[in-house]
Amino acid sequence: MKTLFSATLLSLFVLLSSFNTVSAEEAPAEEKMSLLIKMVNSADKNDWQTLNKAAMFCINWNADLELAKQWIEASIQISDNPEAYELMGDYYLRTGNLRKAYGYYLTSLEKGLFSLNREDLIRIQRKNVTFGRMLMD
Repeated sequence: MKTLFSATLLSLFVLLSSFNTVSAEEAPAEEKMSLLIKMVNSADKNDWQTLNKAAMFCINWNADLELAKQWIEASIQISDNPEAYELMGDYYLRTGNLRKAYGYYLTSLEKGLFSLNREDLIRIQRKNVTFGRMLMD
């Protein structure tokens, strides 16, 4: 009887501690997404930079990728900017579609050839070379 009681108590402890671990791990991710959504909702309707920034965080965190894609598409509708095309490439790379990712990186490079700063241009060129080579293999 004492063994049964100990086993039950131990099982209950493990069960309760696993619930605490799960909710503690999920809370920060939900908080971050909530902050991003608030940031986008409070931005000006023509603020494509905020949309890009929020989408970048989603993609880097591997969070709500479909929401990130919607934000990128909205950014492109507002301003046909090379940063959004690079982010769309990052989105497709994260979802495993290397061919589409490469296409968007190429578009980003073409659109930003004369407007991007040197650092951004080099980063996008590196992505083009890297993923272009992967497609050739």
